[in-house]
Order: sequence, then C-alpha cells, then structure tokens
Amino acid sequence: MPRSNSAPNQQAEWFAAFSEPTRLGLIRALAAGEKTVTQLASEINTEIVNVSHHLKIMKDAELVTAVKDGRFMIYSLVGAAVVKGMLELSHNSGAKVTLPLE
Repeated sequence: MPRSNSAPNQQAEWFAAFSEPTRLGLIRALAAGEKTVTQLASEINTEIVNVSHHLKIMKDAELVTAVKDGRFMIYSLVGAAVVKGMLELSHNSGAKVTLPLE
C-alpha cells in the first residue's frame, strides 16, 4: 500500500501524542479497555478538563477513537494489542510503538 506524502507528518503527530506524562497515563489506562473521560480522570487522578484536552490531541493524532454513548463519549486506543505485559500500538502509516504497561 503506497504511503501518502503526508505520512511523515502523520507519524510525527502520532509519536508526539506519546510525549507527555498525562497522555502516557491515559494510554496505559485505555490499554485495559474503553473508558469515559470521567473514568479516565479518576483512574489517572487528574481533572476532567485536563483529560479532555489530552484526549483531543490523541484523537487528532489518530491514537484514540471516540464513540458517543448517550451523553458520554467512550474512548479507546486505535491499533492496540497487549502482548506479554507490553502494549503494542500501530499507526495506519506503518509506524509502531511498544510500551511497558507498568
């Protein structure tokens, strides 16, 4: 599958989505399964507005998806698999990252 000219930009944006401690916490929390903003804020012990801000960055980078369920948005990781205690993430451009879940 040929990659578009914007693949390097998409990859850079995707990698940048990992480059912040709160977002790494969100990634690890979402590795256990889909969650709402409220659940994520509680799990990583931060304010809802802060979680929402980071989720927007992650969504724009195609790291997470959101599905509306009533009045809630349910977030989940894109291209994620847990293998032997490690989280493997894949971007549609072919970029891959492996993170420890601890």
